[in-house]
Formats: sequence, C-alpha cells, structure tokens
Amino acid sequence: MSDIYWRKIQHLEIVVNREVDFKDRCEEYFRDIILIHQAIPGFRREDVDTSTRFLGYELKAPVMITGITGGARETLDVNRRLAQIASQHGIALGLGSQRPILTGNFKREVVETYRVARDTAPNIPLIGNIGFNTLKTLGVQEVKQLVDSVRADALAVHLNPAQEAIQPEGDTDFSLETFSVLREVAREVGVPILVKEVGNGLSYEVVRKITAETGVKIFDVAGACGTSWVKVEMHRTADDVRKHVAQVIGEWGIPTPVSIIETRLASPVSTIIASGGVWDGLRAVKSLAIGADMAGFAKPVLTRLLKEGFESASRFVAEYVESMKTVMFLVGAEKLGDLRRIPVVVGPVLRNYVSSRGFSLDEYLEMLRK
Repeated sequence: MSDIYWRKIQHLEIVVNREVDFKDRCEEYFRDIILIHQAIPGFRREDVDTSTRFLGYELKAPVMITGITGGARETLDVNRRLAQIASQHGIALGLGSQRPILTGNFKREVVETYRVARDTAPNIPLIGNIGFNTLKTLGVQEVKQLVDSVRADALAVHLNPAQEAIQPEGDTDFSLETFSVLREVAREVGVPILVKEVGNGLSYEVVRKITAETGVKIFDVAGACGTSWVKVEMHRTADDVRKHVAQVIGEWGIPTPVSIIETRLASPVSTIIASGGVWDGLRAVKSLAIGADMAGFAKPVLTRLLKEGFESASRFVAEYVESMKTVMFLVGAEKLGDLRRIPVVVGPVLRNYVSSRGFSLDEYLEMLRK
C-alpha cells in the first residue's frame, strides 16, 4: 500500500487520540467578542431562522463539516457517515485532500472513498479538495476530472505551508508561479473555487492577492485556534530536528477571529467560512457577527463519530445549531442577516491586534452594518 494511504490512517489516529489542539483554543480572542444580551428579543425563540443559501443549495444552518479525510479503505465509512450527518441536518460537507486519487491513478476503490459522500447525500453542497502546491503538476482537465470523480459542487484549494514544513513527505514549493495555474483553474474548471487554510489562518495580504489575481470569492480562514497540523505531523516525523521545529511553531498562526476580519477587509464581497476552533454555537454566532458567513468544524464531529458512534456525532451537530439559534434569540437576531446589525463590543486583545495591523476596528464594524 502507498505511503499516502498510511498517512491518511495516521492522521485520523493522531487527530482523534493525541493532544494536537491549540492550547486554549484562542479563548481570549473569542471572549473579547462580546454580544449584547437583549432582554426583549422582539420575537419568539422558534421564529429564529438560520437557513442560508450556499453553492445553490438551501441549508438549514450556515454550517459546514470541513474537509477531513478520504483515500484509504478505512475512511470510506467515515465519509459515508459524515455525509449522512450533513444530510440529516441540512449542512455542507467538505472532503479531505483528493491527492490519493491522483497517486492512485483514479482507481475505482480510491475514488469510492470520496464518492460515497455524494452517493449518500445528493441534497447537500459537497466540496472537493486539493493542495495549492499540487496544482502546479496538474492541468485543468485533471482538475476537472478530480471534481467530476466525486461530483463536487466546488473545489477547495488548501494552503498548508506550516504543515508541509514539518511533514516527513512535505512539499514546500509554494512559489508564486502556481498562481497562474490557480487563476486558470478558477476560470475553466466549471465549479466555484474555495481557498482554505488548514489551521494557521489566512492573512489580509494573501487573501487580497488571491482575490486580485484569481477572482476567487470563497474563503475558509481555518485559523490558529483548533487543530494544529504542525503538532499532528510532529507525531509522525522521526527527525529530531523537525520535531524541535514543530515544538517551536506548534502554536503558529493567525487566530480565527483576526483572520475573519483580515479576510473580510481584503475581500469585502466574498463568502467567508469561519473554522479553526469554532467548536460551539456561541463561537459560531460571534464569528458571524464579526464578518463570517458560515461556521465550520472537523475534529469535534470526527472524534465523536470514531469514539462514541454516529448518534453522538449527529447530536453534536444538532446541539451546535440549537445553540446558535438560542444565542441569536438572546441578541435579538431573528435572521442571519440581523447579526451584522446587532451591537458588538470588542475587547482590547482583539482590538489591539487589529489596530497593530493598521486597520480601524470601528470602521470595519461600521462597514459590516452597511
């Protein structure tokens, strides 16, 4: 079996069973986003409407299970069950990197570990996935074949330089020449392109460049508040030097709330998915209130699925969405659009960070209300 096959199995085992999260999951940054309680919300709790439209589908909630896995036989059932959960709750689903399909020359048994998601859930947005640094070796037709092989509605192109720098098999060629390929893919592949980080956050500079040079308008910030893939790869490498580097940069990245703001400033009309430690409904609503359009998570549902079973994982999603609805009720937001108009107090930690980057937080919040 290929090295990449075993890598997918190792990733699952490490994410679920090892300590690979950012230490406090950015508690101080999320705590700095204060939503104002409204003792008279002005409507009934059951009137709260979390529905939204994404990639041509009507979702019951602005939530996405972000790209996790695929490519190994053992992951087929994982993707089937994740698809069942996403379908049951009317949310979006992302697939893990499809590179194993390429290395497996589109073998049916490899493709099926991803395709099972669409076969199981034809009624939800499904997002394919390939690495930015893999694009340089592909033509548009191969990318189209990747998308078609899993019947995806969009393709996520992931940026993961920190992970690749520690990964034993890492490819650290993130040269700007690949932008021309990304631009061509965005123009020709036939489905929307979503650019995402994998846990270290998107900066203003990167999003601005992507928007200007490729026209991409969907971003998943995947900030440095949830799972650290640097720490994941630290558990895989036998190289003592890489282990040391991983220990040094294990907490590296842009906190998710900051990355939301930077991404919105760089691409005001984009669709922004807030992931990276957005592991409960309160954090989800806070993220939407400061500029995101959707919330995403991976590890919480995966861990429950593998350790406690389908019902536990499905219940997590149900509780997540119900928590969102309750928080929206308490801040007087009957619909998702109302979250851009509710009062928000931002504390000194987040405010100082944004200010030190040369942006005015007050002007930003005013921009959201327009």
